[in-house]
Amino acid sequence: MFKNFGFLIYIMKIMKVLDKKIGETEYTKYRINLPKKVVEETKLLDKEVTARADKGKIIIEKDE
Repeated sequence: MFKNFGFLIYIMKIMKVLDKKIGETEYTKYRINLPKKVVEETKLLDKEVTARADKGKIIIEKDE
């Protein structure tokens, strides 16, 4: 049985991407593709945000 809780759960993957290699040193970045609906609802597109870790979660917040 499906219950509507008023929100959707999206499955995403954190990807490790090679940014650049200088000599023997490799620099990497991490990327997450966010669902369009989530980004539009938060109105954070093109805004400065910060990310922090808290009890096994990644939290993205608007800079104030």
